[in-house]
Amino acid sequence: MEPMRLHEAQIDVPDALVASLVRSQCPQWAHLPQRRLDHDGTIHRVHLLGDDAVVRVPIIDWAGDEAGDDARRLPVLAAALRPAGIAVPELLFRGEPGEGMPWTWGIWSRLPGRHPQPGDPHDEAAVARGIADALDAVGTVTLDWAPAPDPTFFSRDDGTRDKVVALGSPAALAAWDAARDPGPDEPPQWIHGDLMPGNLLLEGEGASARLTGILDWGASGRGDRGFDLLAAWTCMGAGARALLLDATHATEPQIARARAYAVRKAAWGIEYYERTLPGFAQQLRWALAQVVADYS
Repeated sequence: MEPMRLHEAQIDVPDALVASLVRSQCPQWAHLPQRRLDHDGTIHRVHLLGDDAVVRVPIIDWAGDEAGDDARRLPVLAAALRPAGIAVPELLFRGEPGEGMPWTWGIWSRLPGRHPQPGDPHDEAAVARGIADALDAVGTVTLDWAPAPDPTFFSRDDGTRDKVVALGSPAALAAWDAARDPGPDEPPQWIHGDLMPGNLLLEGEGASARLTGILDWGASGRGDRGFDLLAAWTCMGAGARALLLDATHATEPQIARARAYAVRKAAWGIEYYERTLPGFAQQLRWALAQVVADYS
């Protein structure tokens, strides 16, 4: 059964196209079994290739040249995160446009692990500890890069406030309005930009759980550290949230911006993905509930 279309302007990427791209451009892997994931990313069709690799093929033009970007940034990020025991995928192959695919695509290594379960206190604590270590590690990266998400969007009229109002949550609106003054300028540092449960990997169970992998660096770049505190609302409840914010020495302006970023993702994403990616929409509802809990 074909998944529902995520975007009006996306192109169709059937299984046969993915197989043809692999067969023609990297025939050394053509013999490996392919299995399409039950759900795609928001901008890529995702297939498992054998046991150790993942094929990601763009479905829309604004996916950009992620494989080309990863060829530059992932080795640097991997070196920075290695001392913290956190891995990033390795780009194995950058595919060229052709055969019905108008954009570049790629094959990445598949990291071991499982996604954290928000609401599980052990998973939440593991994510809090791991993200704190990861932020310190990537803060040392000096790779020249285009800016990551712009913190000034809180003070611009891009339609977000109307969508926040439509959520019907006074707490969400208060959180959004609290970030309209972004606070003092802070030096930009490298950030991930999209710390959601689906981009994090844990190994171990219960108290032994630890963060061992961070996926999908497509939104990364040099920017506002507060954006990576997003994980405090997308991945954890109040106890672990306090642990993360304390461990990162988060300032009040950073906390306000990160909380508002969680509200923004919910305001735009819940309605957009309600029917097409209901699991993702549910994650955004959970994050919104954490924001509301801060105001209760």
